[in-house]
Amino acid sequence: MKNLKCFISTILLVAVTLTTQAQTSEPVEPLETVVTESAKELKEAKQKVKDAEKQAKREAKKSKKKEAKAKLQKDIQSKEKDIEKDIKQIEKLNDKIEKGKAKGKLSPVDIDKFNDKIQKLNIKIAKKQAKLKKLLKK
Repeated sequence: MKNLKCFISTILLVAVTLTTQAQTSEPVEPLETVVTESAKELKEAKQKVKDAEKQAKREAKKSKKKEAKAKLQKDIQSKEKDIEKDIKQIEKLNDKIEKGKAKGKLSPVDIDKFNDKIQKLNIKIAKKQAKLKKLLKK
């Protein structure tokens, strides 16, 4: 908008100087011709500004889409990583239960505690997989 004002004032300045030169020089141009020319130039300038604004809006939309897509990919990778982490933790807990049973060091209460942890992790995994499916649909 500031550039448009600057451009318009420049055109008016040029128009004023042309009219003063026209008055001092021998051939006299009609004032209507100068006014119509400056009006045409003004319309062209406005059109160029509108086109530039449209192009800027298009570029902004494209960049927003790219950012959203990158964020979505990052979220998907994060969910997959979280699921893998929980699965590994379940495997570790199962290994502890097996080793404890083999050595005979685990009491039934300890085994129940491990099984509760495994159930909680399975619930977390199910929730994360549901969120992952939603992200993949996007």
